[in-house]
Amino acid sequence: MTGHRGRAATDWVEDARGRCDSQALVGLWAQVPEPMRLSRLAESTVPARYAGGFCHDGTWRAGVDLSGLPEPMRAELVWCVFRFIELGQMVPTPALSMLVHRLGEVIAEHPAEALASLLELSGHDWCQRFQRAVHRRTGRLPAAATMKAIRGLLTRMLRLLVTALDTGPWWQRDLWDPVEETRIPLRDHEPMGRYAVRFDQIGTRWLRHGLQWHCKVAMDTGLLTWSSVHRRAAAIREFDAFLAGRGVDGPQLADEAAGVRGLMLDFLGHLRGKKATRGPRVGQRLSPASVQRLASDVEQFYLFMADNKDAAAAALAEPGWARLGPEHAGFYRRGELPGKQQPRLEGQVIDEDAMTQIMTGLGLLGAPVEQGGFGDEQAMRITMLVALLGRRVSEVCMLDCDPLQPLSAAVAAQTEPAADGQADAPVAKLRYQQTKIDGAPNTVLVHTEAVAIIRAQQEWAAEYFADHGSPGKSPKYLFLAAQRNRNGDRPYSSMTLRQLLTRLAHRLDVRDSTGRLVDFNRTHRFRHTVATGLLNAGVPLHVVQRHLGHLTPTMTMTYAQTLQSTAEAEFLRYRKITADAKDVDIDPRDLYDMLELDRRTDRVLPNGWCLLPPRQVCVKGNACLTCDKFATDATFLPELQTQRARTEGLIEERQTAFSTRTGQEMGEENVWLAGRRQEHDALGRIIVTLEQTRLADGTVQAIRGAGVTARTDAITNTANDR
Repeated sequence: MTGHRGRAATDWVEDARGRCDSQALVGLWAQVPEPMRLSRLAESTVPARYAGGFCHDGTWRAGVDLSGLPEPMRAELVWCVFRFIELGQMVPTPALSMLVHRLGEVIAEHPAEALASLLELSGHDWCQRFQRAVHRRTGRLPAAATMKAIRGLLTRMLRLLVTALDTGPWWQRDLWDPVEETRIPLRDHEPMGRYAVRFDQIGTRWLRHGLQWHCKVAMDTGLLTWSSVHRRAAAIREFDAFLAGRGVDGPQLADEAAGVRGLMLDFLGHLRGKKATRGPRVGQRLSPASVQRLASDVEQFYLFMADNKDAAAAALAEPGWARLGPEHAGFYRRGELPGKQQPRLEGQVIDEDAMTQIMTGLGLLGAPVEQGGFGDEQAMRITMLVALLGRRVSEVCMLDCDPLQPLSAAVAAQTEPAADGQADAPVAKLRYQQTKIDGAPNTVLVHTEAVAIIRAQQEWAAEYFADHGSPGKSPKYLFLAAQRNRNGDRPYSSMTLRQLLTRLAHRLDVRDSTGRLVDFNRTHRFRHTVATGLLNAGVPLHVVQRHLGHLTPTMTMTYAQTLQSTAEAEFLRYRKITADAKDVDIDPRDLYDMLELDRRTDRVLPNGWCLLPPRQVCVKGNACLTCDKFATDATFLPELQTQRARTEGLIEERQTAFSTRTGQEMGEENVWLAGRRQEHDALGRIIVTLEQTRLADGTVQAIRGAGVTARTDAITNTANDR
């Protein structure tokens, strides 16, 4: 085995420290603005522009004196302080003062070593010498809290220095932090852009290095995004744990193709039997979706390495990659990995009773803690926008500070409120960050309510950032992270929101109309609810598709779920008749249950339903209109009228063609004409019956479901015109 599992995590700072170029410190010093090139950092010396970057106690007035340190070390410390502030982070002056004092003591006690740079010792060695120096001076070790503060600040500084001064390839480091390493390719708005990836948790050296090279090349070529690198690294960590103790000593995994295949089937079995350690399934076996994702990511990694085996072997100085073969380009056969599960629609839509309770209780998120609330106005407004617009949480959290755009003149003219006081017309366009689907729309029309929420948040954010941010700067995002965000370039964390919503869900104990508990902290349910509401209201599919930011109708239809009560009420609303215009001799409720509309789509016709029993097959072809198993109702009236008009036109067209070709009129006994006449007569009888039924029902206030407005209005207008 060429790995090194003896330590849980490699010290990447120590590994990189030996590759640092001390001469490059001159370039770092040149980055520090002249007013910040100070030998004493104090309230009276630090420019106002940078003073907000220090968090301090009463010692700040006296300041932190750096003059007793060697010049290179002083330059390193000042550059690190400046870099912290530039990144929007805070510099704890008590810890900085203690660190400077301890450094001075150690340097004075070891003059022969001429310690001139922080990089001349590891962080561990510096801290050991700090403790010995304090013990010699006081007779006791420094307090644990003091050492923790010093160690934390020193570690942050060493990380910054080795990141900036390391002469080796950046991708060979065992920790990738996009905040500190600017060479990591990121999208303009990256949901995981503030989170580092730790490769040091992968103990097998050849596997860790291979993953680092793969991720670097894949990001450069656009094959992976930073968010997908996190997912790929998680899968390889699981694979690394699986390999422990199996005697695998190189990238080829086994000497024979059959051995590779057997090993990867064992890995699949390992995943199926593994229990989740976090999330809603803690203590339970991984879901099929998680198994599929982990196994597929490992397979995709090896597929990439097999396709680029020679380049990988050269870049990594690991000849084992060059020995990959066809058996490494695909581990699993069709059907062996769990299929992509269809979204479970049951319970995903929040009904009106539950939604009313949730929206009423959202005020608790923004209410002050002393009044029994959670004290987070941002969380309240984010949730309101998610529930109102059906946007993903990440899309709302990452909104620009000014995401509203005016409507074009053409759109504004079409959406102008009516004279009767209509107030729900779109008034602006909201631009959001489309980070999930490349090429998908990134704007959506919004109404007055959404605009008001955004304006309120803008006022709050401006006041908050003026108090906590850098003077003269504007925040990048509308919803701001509360910590380490002086530049306003960190969006509100979706993880923080979900934690708050979990607490709120327990507090409110929201129940739907059936008394069932609603788990609304799973925020995607708001998206399901909005999508279903639009579809049930008769909004055309392509409009819903555009609103949700989807590329295809197929994506949108995964959210389509007609509520059971809506579907049943709409079905029972109309009288059902057969092809000969007689009432169906089946109880409407029994008929509804028999058809099972959401599952028996093979019995749903363009103009009605087929009442054949489930196990029987139709042998009549396209003869529904003259079949005694055909049923329809007034909801299909427009389609039936269109079909009758088309049939009339077809008869006239064929009669003309027959006369032109033969010089004779087509007789009524013609088999084709007789069939069409029969269909036309059937349509006529059906339409007359439906129109009479509809006229008779016109004075009765029917109970409508959420999705019938557009369709029933069209039917009503057709009936009234007649």
